[in-house]
Amino acid sequence: MDVKLRYELDLAPESRWNILSSTAAAKYALLYAQEAGDFYAGKDYYTTRQGAESYLIKLTISGCGELRYGGRCYPVPPGHFFWIDCREEQSYRTAPDADGWHVVWVHFYGANAKFYYESFLRNNGAEPVGTLPTDSPAYSAMQALLELSPSENGQMERDLRAAELLTRLLTQCLLSAMDHSQTSNLPQSVREICVYLMNHYAQKHTLEELGVRFNMSACHLQKQFKRYVGQSPTDYLICQRMLHAKELMRTTRKPIGEIAAMVGVTNLGYFTRQFKKQEGLTPQEYRSLWPAYEK
Repeated sequence: MDVKLRYELDLAPESRWNILSSTAAAKYALLYAQEAGDFYAGKDYYTTRQGAESYLIKLTISGCGELRYGGRCYPVPPGHFFWIDCREEQSYRTAPDADGWHVVWVHFYGANAKFYYESFLRNNGAEPVGTLPTDSPAYSAMQALLELSPSENGQMERDLRAAELLTRLLTQCLLSAMDHSQTSNLPQSVREICVYLMNHYAQKHTLEELGVRFNMSACHLQKQFKRYVGQSPTDYLICQRMLHAKELMRTTRKPIGEIAAMVGVTNLGYFTRQFKKQEGLTPQEYRSLWPAYEK
């Protein structure tokens, strides 16, 4: 799809803009930042776009913005943010009745970006606009991305720092959506199961054990979890294990079999099959993308 883009950068001199580069390995395996900015926009500021492989989060600090997305118009006042898929048709600008729009923003893409975005929409009533206080860790993560510069230890370290900051940002946005019960349909019990599996991914779990722990039948737990999370508890647990395995492969020289055991999988053949099913690569092929960490 060709990118369609029109814009007017009506910006004050104190505005900042950081265009970031990433390695091919980061683009394949990590969340990666494309651009970040802190804009003091005037009344004529606007952007219209479609077809860009990017997600965009903009958080209003002061003034007010206006987003047109999915056939609807949304005000974006202070303490509100929007999160959109830039492949879809979109338009945003300083709100017509506002004198200006102070907004911090980041464009990003990469591994798990779609999962975070779809999870946000599912928990935010399918709406692109949410709320975040300016003292949220999300704001500090966006400011840190804006300040990110090449590391003395090379591009790979900057890629990892960017991925860490983006994970913090997206997690805060997602948690914000989940915390607003008026726009969230995720039952407390399902949320608690997710948190439990995230914190105990290396342990063995059965539906029966989870049902006893969370006071529901195994059948009901399975149906509720898949309805709201989009996958079974078993598949969710496998995803958590593979995420932690990838981190260990990137940052240590531990044998693959030892890493598999550390994340709760004792059968190396099964681990390899699940890893390739999820990543499209064997564990050895994935690790070869990160030679800088084979120390």
